[in-house]
Amino acid sequence: MALRTAVIGAGIVSQNNHLPALERNPRTDLVAVCDLDRDAAREAAAEYDCDSYVDPDRLLETANLDWVHVATPVQTHADLARRAVDAGVPVLVQKPAATTVAELEELRTAADEAGVPVSVVHNWLYYPTIRDVRRRIAAGEIGDVRAVEVTVAGEGSPDETYRGDWVLDLPGGDLEEGLPHPFYLALGIGGFPRSPAAIDVRTRTADEYADEVAYDGVSVQYATESDALCSITVLSGSARDNRVRVYGSEGSLHVDIPTMTVDVHDAESGPYHFQNERTRRHIEKLRTTLAGAGREAARYAKSRLEDDLGTHTEESQDGHYYLINEGAKALEQGVQPPVSPAVSRWTLELVERTREAAGADREAVPGTPSSAATDGGGRF
Repeated sequence: MALRTAVIGAGIVSQNNHLPALERNPRTDLVAVCDLDRDAAREAAAEYDCDSYVDPDRLLETANLDWVHVATPVQTHADLARRAVDAGVPVLVQKPAATTVAELEELRTAADEAGVPVSVVHNWLYYPTIRDVRRRIAAGEIGDVRAVEVTVAGEGSPDETYRGDWVLDLPGGDLEEGLPHPFYLALGIGGFPRSPAAIDVRTRTADEYADEVAYDGVSVQYATESDALCSITVLSGSARDNRVRVYGSEGSLHVDIPTMTVDVHDAESGPYHFQNERTRRHIEKLRTTLAGAGREAARYAKSRLEDDLGTHTEESQDGHYYLINEGAKALEQGVQPPVSPAVSRWTLELVERTREAAGADREAVPGTPSSAATDGGGRF
């Protein structure tokens, strides 16, 4: 029997991702949409032929739900997820699951005590190319991971957003709303920090803003339990260049996110001051580019077919759908859906450290970067 599912929040992320994915998934039965804006709730409910609510408590009490998705402003995530847990309803919450680590820990404890599964949306980890990269790493194709670099450059201005004014209440504005994506990419591919003391964060504010913005650029570095070095750079106001680079003992994988292509580097190649090695690298890169273009064309065709048929495959090209489908399968099997609060906690830890670094920057000499290295006491 399909999971009776509702979505709290009728905004952009619901309309673009949760609602169409739930409608198309044979494992779920979309039964309700809830939003404080009565008209927004009714409009979404009419489009998806389900019930509308304005009160989340009434939704949880009366809709006989098997699953609820929280797709609201970040500041409301922990409270709404906790209400679902208290009502005994498994919940999938958009990233980040809370505004602070303390909030997330309270939610995690409540969920564990109640035996109610809580999971968090980390959809970038489920892009087809990123799934392939993680599979290659797990299979040992590049040996031991030595370093991971994630770059998300060319983000929009922190004080301009299409998501809603709630974003501007975050210290990093619109930039902070998207910050969890590159954070959990690095964590999911490279591993977790060996301790809070292994984390270093630097921020900067390159431009002036009409509203108060604490930072518009972030650089994070940490060492993992397996001694891999991970670095994350997120920038506003620069040329776009989104990449993931994974360096292994036997090879490396360079992912160009805009084209979703993977360039594989052999550990035996080089040194590149030899002309024949440079030529070989050109040929390999051309082969990678052509193969990547072919794979992306096939993905596009599959995506269009899914849209035309109003369905999704098990290996969907859509990261949101893939994650939602995996979550539904986990609930069917009575196991924890991806991504657990325990895993998501490190993402929020990095967000908190970024805020701390930005706060230190405000107290520093203007024009100088700041850093926030954690002490050894830690929370983990």
